Amino acid sequence: MPWLSDRSSDVTLDDIRKKLDDFRHYRTTEKPPRIDEKGKLETLFNTLQTKLRLSNRPAFLPKDGHLIKDINNAWKGLEQSEKGFEDWLIAEMIRLERLEHLAEKFRRKCELYDEWASGKEQYLRSNDFRACNVYAIKALRKRHEAFESDLAAHEERVQQISSICRQLKEMRYPKIGQINDKCQSIVEQWNRFNNLSVERRQRLEEVERITEKLDNLHL
Repeated sequence: MPWLSDRSSDVTLDDIRKKLDDFRHYRTTEKPPRIDEKGKLETLFNTLQTKLRLSNRPAFLPKDGHLIKDINNAWKGLEQSEKGFEDWLIAEMIRLERLEHLAEKFRRKCELYDEWASGKEQYLRSNDFRACNVYAIKALRKRHEAFESDLAAHEERVQQISSICRQLKEMRYPKIGQINDKCQSIVEQWNRFNNLSVERRQRLEEVERITEKLDNLHL
């Protein structure tokens, strides 16, 4: 049976569950009648040989490939294929369930990151320091120092997201394309945040220096 050799590696968990259901149906519904047919065939063959022997007639000799031993060998081969297919199904089920658990962990971490990242780029690109006095500028700089600390604290989450993405790729996750795209988007945004954060800090420091000089001139 060719389908017993179909062990594709690009199946989903739903595919494997369907294959397992089909295999169980085959075992419980389709195979039993064939077992009965095999038993009847062996009984018929033995009965025929006995009758021929009692009648002093030559034994019946089936053509090659149709001997009882050939049928038994083919049956053993079928059972070995069934066992191998069942083992593969169970192993794939375990692997894919683990992958789905890992993918769900990836999605949760991405959701938490997205919640944290919301509005951050708008803040980093803001020119809210324009027309501020020196005290307001110092307050903005303190606020940005707190942001930089928060940014550094979230670096581990981005690293975890990248690590899970690599694991899913190595374990042949069927929907790895979506995972890769999301991971790449987060990493690119993270790098952009870092660059924009440095630029904002430099702008705030420069504006603070200029504002202090202007204040000193007015003294």
